[in-house]
Amino acid sequence: MQNEKYLKEIIEKYSDTVYRIALTRCGIVENAEDVFQEVFMKFSEKMPKFKNEEHEKAWFIRVTINLTKNLKQSAWNRKVVALDENVVLKNEEKDDVYSVVCQLPQNYRTVIYLLYYEGYKVKEIAELMKTREGTVKTWLYRAREILREKLEGGFEDE
Repeated sequence: MQNEKYLKEIIEKYSDTVYRIALTRCGIVENAEDVFQEVFMKFSEKMPKFKNEEHEKAWFIRVTINLTKNLKQSAWNRKVVALDENVVLKNEEKDDVYSVVCQLPQNYRTVIYLLYYEGYKVKEIAELMKTREGTVKTWLYRAREILREKLEGGFEDE
């Protein structure tokens, strides 16, 4: 009973983050939902112990990234073509930005999400994505350039 309560708390705490990263990386709602379920299934099976809340959040992000990589590399998904998803957002400007971000390559979408939505620093993103800081900076630079070009100057660096 105690584990069930703890599991519900964890799901409530990280569901938004896990789902958004999965959707950002997969680009397909159904695949994002599959990854979402698998992340929390892995958690419930392993019930890992964490040093602190930051370590806990990093675990969920890392597992989500790994599972989206696995999904992308599976034979089934290499032969599947995504249908156009119509995501309805309340603000037209956000819709424009969101649709352009969704067109970015997977790694570019991921670093943009982790930087601007989750608030991670470049060094932390590099650790989460198991790559070099320079690579993350390059992805961010290229993603911003694409966004700037597609949004015709409507996107400003922070």
